[in-house]
Amino acid sequence: MNSGKLLLMLVCFGMLCNAQNYFELPNVSKTYNVIANIESCGEKKCNGKTTIDLYDKTTMKKYQTLSSNDFYLDFDEIRKPILDSLKNSIIFDDFNFDGIDDVAVRNGNSNNKNPFYEVYINDSAKQFVLNDDFTSLVRSNPGMFKINSERQRIITYQEDGCCWNLSSEYQFFPKKGLVKVLEFEEDTRDPKKVITVKREFIDYKWFSKTTTYPKELYIKEK
Repeated sequence: MNSGKLLLMLVCFGMLCNAQNYFELPNVSKTYNVIANIESCGEKKCNGKTTIDLYDKTTMKKYQTLSSNDFYLDFDEIRKPILDSLKNSIIFDDFNFDGIDDVAVRNGNSNNKNPFYEVYINDSAKQFVLNDDFTSLVRSNPGMFKINSERQRIITYQEDGCCWNLSSEYQFFPKKGLVKVLEFEEDTRDPKKVITVKREFIDYKWFSKTTTYPKELYIKEK
């Protein structure tokens, strides 16, 4: 029996819990065992208010309890969390590039069904602390942001149908928070040409460059 399953049994035994609503979320973190207690569960999914207990894998001691008002989890035929659902429910990654994993917890959906997240930054003195900048960034864009660890950038994407999209890049500064430093807009709505606009924040000023390509040439270059 692995440590996660043993921990889940001990948690349920200690709290006399309904095991049908308690789930180990496997392989979502290298550092923590994750146990979720979800309010409402059916045969194929659970959703609603949820407490998420994090246990240090080395010491097996509880590290912290997080919560969500609207968590969501899908199951397979043997009632195990589906991997794709896990990836969309709780995300451990280094969002502020300090070498320590942070966490994003699913908390509802937008009108177009993209998941919302509350984003917590791992502070060694205060554990996971809810971060307004990162959380607001998720809520103002369709879905979770992407991470470019090599360039230390947080990237969001927006689109309008097939033919217009905008990518935005942010840097994180400990004393300032998230600062937008780059935008790249691509407009392919015209049948004959493509217009791109690159806006970059350099030395506290924004610089913009607009380029027009023949559509055939631009597609070949891509």
